[in-house]
Amino acid sequence: MDISRKIARLIYPQFRFGESDINDALKLVKLGVGGFCLYGGSVDEVLELTRTLRSYSDHPLLFAADYENGVGQWVSGATKLVSNMAIAASGDVELARRKAEITAIESDALGVDWVFAPVADIANNHINPIVNLRAFSDDIDTVIKFSKSYISGLNSFNILNSVKHFPGHGDTSVDSHMMLPEIEKDENELENFELMPFKALSELSDSFMIAHLKILSLDKTNPASLSKRIITDILRNRMKYNKTVITDALMMKAISNETESGVRAFLAGADILLYPTDPYKLYYALMENYSRGIITDAMVDLSIKRQDQLVRKRNLSMHNTKDLSVIGSSDYKKFVEEISSLCISWVKKIPTPVDKKIFYFETLGEEKPKGEFFIDELKNLGFEIKNDISDCDVIIISSFSKPKAFSGAINLGSKEKEEVDKIIKTGKKIIFISFGSPFVFDGYVKNIDGGICCFSDIKEFQITAARAIKGITDISGKLPVKINE
Repeated sequence: MDISRKIARLIYPQFRFGESDINDALKLVKLGVGGFCLYGGSVDEVLELTRTLRSYSDHPLLFAADYENGVGQWVSGATKLVSNMAIAASGDVELARRKAEITAIESDALGVDWVFAPVADIANNHINPIVNLRAFSDDIDTVIKFSKSYISGLNSFNILNSVKHFPGHGDTSVDSHMMLPEIEKDENELENFELMPFKALSELSDSFMIAHLKILSLDKTNPASLSKRIITDILRNRMKYNKTVITDALMMKAISNETESGVRAFLAGADILLYPTDPYKLYYALMENYSRGIITDAMVDLSIKRQDQLVRKRNLSMHNTKDLSVIGSSDYKKFVEEISSLCISWVKKIPTPVDKKIFYFETLGEEKPKGEFFIDELKNLGFEIKNDISDCDVIIISSFSKPKAFSGAINLGSKEKEEVDKIIKTGKKIIFISFGSPFVFDGYVKNIDGGICCFSDIKEFQITAARAIKGITDISGKLPVKINE
């Protein structure tokens, strides 16, 4: 393979169903890219794309996706699974393995090789707008145990993993999709906290994804994703990590000039450059640096060698015809239903049975309630949903706050807090339910009569939450993070 095609293999563009053009993707295959990161699509669309692009490539393509919460997180018709934090709340590491197995089976059937998971960040910053539920816990050992189990589940079906976001994205307060987070911790703190999961998971990992964040004690100038000190000196040399290193998406606003940043990331030690907005521009910039002798054959060959290790792991099952009936299987939906009572956690147990007349309030205040399955189940159980707060016995406050790229917000905003405070002052019995972040309870535990955290707004979890309020289903989850009461 000539150098131009080797350099193209370092680049993994995105393909967004409904936005991207397959003819453009075919041109990128002809250029020689190493693979694609997929977003969206139906089962048939994803399957057709992976088959078509593979048939045009002269080397094995790798297809990757952010299926952290199952393939159904992005692909219609596939199984949607619950957050890592919900799984950790069960206390059962086998559930993490099963979550990964289901994800792996469906990914494999679609021709998707690489799941960008698990998240090994530690959820120790309550206002972190982009990690939160995506992490297993704020406890190092819990993060490590559940991540190991998750990786074993992916390994069962030869699906590649990517442990993220090195060197740790848990203690940030801004979204790196929008701006560059900075962490002000000394090297000793990092060694004994943020870096611990990555050290523990390095042997099991197929790759590490590098975060776009700046750690001043390690590199005052460069984000981690562009830092030779962090990628080469610390990760490669000190931690002896010789596997694939992939950048987080280069289109994220945490970094400027994505083309220059892509070149700098490679020179810093990254092997794969993920999701540049203009892959051709990055390709030509890499070629120019090669022609000037800044990028060498040895550097490119080493990255390709690491990428080939990933291909070899997937090679046995990459081109086999798969049974598509496994996608969206009723057994997988049953799994979600069965674990709901094990994951959903009391934040504050309701001391007495809940009276029948309920006023329901959602903090987001959207026109169509997000808690429709919850409301319907309450009605099925005999509760009356009142339109006037003065007619009710109990007020149920629901929050659906969760991490969302480019939102920059999490938990309750100032307006939402005003609304919640106003409701609490009515003197009515208050039950607060989070179908997302547990940290919405910060400061409210003493002022409510009951609190439940579901860590997920998936249908089965909404129904179980309603049944827990009725007292006909016992919920046994334990909060895997601390709440500021």
